[in-house]
Amino acid sequence: MRSPEIILVNVLAEDFLCNSASISIVRVGMCQVRTFAVWRFLSVLCAPAVSFFPGVLNAQDATSSDTIPINHFIYIIQENHSFDNYFGTYPGANGIPAGTKLADHPNGPRIYPIVHFVGNATPGDLAHSWQSAITAWNHGAMDGFLWAEWPDALTYYWGAKPYPTPDPSKIKGVPTPTPYPVKTEPPGPPVPSWVMNTLSYMDYRNIPNYWEYARSYTLCDYFFSSLMGPSQPNHLYSVAAQSGGLVFNPAQISEVTGEEPGTYDFPTMCDLLQSAKVSWKFYSGFTTILGKPEPQVHTVWNPLPAFKQFQNNPDLLEHLVYTTQFTSDLKNGELPEVSWIVPNSFNSEHPPYDVTVGMWYVTTLVNRVMHSRFWNDCVIILVWDDYGGFYDHVPPPQTDRYGFGPRVPCLIISPYSKAGKVIHTRFDLTSPLKLIEKRFGLKSLTERDADSNDMLDCFDFNQKPLPPHIIRPDTKLDFSDMVTTQP
Repeated sequence: MRSPEIILVNVLAEDFLCNSASISIVRVGMCQVRTFAVWRFLSVLCAPAVSFFPGVLNAQDATSSDTIPINHFIYIIQENHSFDNYFGTYPGANGIPAGTKLADHPNGPRIYPIVHFVGNATPGDLAHSWQSAITAWNHGAMDGFLWAEWPDALTYYWGAKPYPTPDPSKIKGVPTPTPYPVKTEPPGPPVPSWVMNTLSYMDYRNIPNYWEYARSYTLCDYFFSSLMGPSQPNHLYSVAAQSGGLVFNPAQISEVTGEEPGTYDFPTMCDLLQSAKVSWKFYSGFTTILGKPEPQVHTVWNPLPAFKQFQNNPDLLEHLVYTTQFTSDLKNGELPEVSWIVPNSFNSEHPPYDVTVGMWYVTTLVNRVMHSRFWNDCVIILVWDDYGGFYDHVPPPQTDRYGFGPRVPCLIISPYSKAGKVIHTRFDLTSPLKLIEKRFGLKSLTERDADSNDMLDCFDFNQKPLPPHIIRPDTKLDFSDMVTTQP
């Protein structure tokens, strides 16, 4: 019998309202298996679309699990918010400690409190580079955010310290960014007002739909970005359980297409799925005026076109499609077993974009899934790719030289979600991959997903399935009885 379908939807959100308004879409900075010769022969003979990687599991040799009644996994990934920034005052979560204040320089007086953000759009992007994340982390003290997000201060406090460079056996053609200039003196006060946004938090007043999903389904408060740093390396972890040593976003080649340089030469989950004959797609939201299908262009949120096996194989490239096809696939009952979806900037929630636009875009996607036949046996895993420069108080465990990075929000929306529960199990962007591996009996890609928890703590498969919870613009959400925590 054919393995059940899984929809892994990395919804960095497509174009909600994509055809509305004439908005200039700005691109914000944005398998291990031992195998035998006979398998290699058969894999080439029977699955020519898959590049052979030594040590990569032939997924068809694995034993699938029949104990998980979820057949569709929808992995939604938005942009650039820490857990404390979105859910730091959510009741029952490990949120912002009462009385938290930070200093604007090392060992300085703690005089800057965490404050509620009034509005829907942070006016400027906050620094969230490798250097910024390490500086903000400050050896686990989690108190360096103000001088990490202030570029003038970061260039002084980081100084000439080195940072990792990509593994040349795995990544080729990615230029190393120009090092920060070394300043000999720290900047004088005051901290620019926009930098103070690192200490801001939102709640049901800003993002009511997300808070409603948290109390109706499941919230994870110990979900970390996979790497200290920005989008591209974290997105690599979400499809390949590693970044090949990349800790920065490659410089863009084109301001028109946002195409990025470089070639990645290591296995992805797509190779496992293709080998196992599990259908999959990667849905992408951008379009390009140059006539080249944007889903097949390497961008900061879509690393797959940069993989060597994709560049050499049209059969793999044809799985990279426009996000708008997600809706038609739902309506036609043609969703693949595994899918990723990435957004355009406008719907991504990446500063300076309006978070409510991204929230309503995601809500629209969730509503469509709930209206479809796929709801009854699916899970929607909604996460954010990195912390975006926003404060989080929990020191990320340092599992290796690259990460984890700071916590990000994660919502588990499913008929089998533990309704209204906050799950404290450690997860990261490779955990959904581990869940897929568990469901289909696949071996791990790397040590990272091998070590990941499989997210089964978020489900109760013996409960009466939860019904769909459709949220529309006219839905009245009442949070009057919710007692939030206060920083």
